[in-house]
Amino acid sequence: MNRLIILIVAVLLTLSNAFADYPGRSREAKKAGKKLTVKEWKTTPDGKNKWVDHIEVYNAQGQLIEEKEYGDYGRSLSWRAEFIYNAKGQLEKEIIYNERNKVSKVRKYEYDSNGRCIRRLNYGANGILNSYRQFEFSFE
Repeated sequence: MNRLIILIVAVLLTLSNAFADYPGRSREAKKAGKKLTVKEWKTTPDGKNKWVDHIEVYNAQGQLIEEKEYGDYGRSLSWRAEFIYNAKGQLEKEIIYNERNKVSKVRKYEYDSNGRCIRRLNYGANGILNSYRQFEFSFE
């Protein structure tokens, strides 16, 4: 059971800290020391039509700072997120915007003295805390 908890926590931490970072994207931005924008295109099977489906932006430190998802064959924004980091380089806040570019929710992250993410607080657009996720670490 404890191993399952560790595995679940590891997966959640990987998702919350790496997000949609496919292998190497953040590393490439950091290596180049420049902002990196990655556009993902959807394409019809025949290759004749394509449209932007998803965009990720990484800063020169390799941190994901913005993410956008498009719908309606790339013609409309479905949602957008901004990521804010603290001085230690840890994700501090995630602001999610809806298709009208209005804040729909805010997630704040808390860390223990070892730098492990121990809590993610979920706020509504009105600033009221809706829920939070608590992460527990067990070593065997």
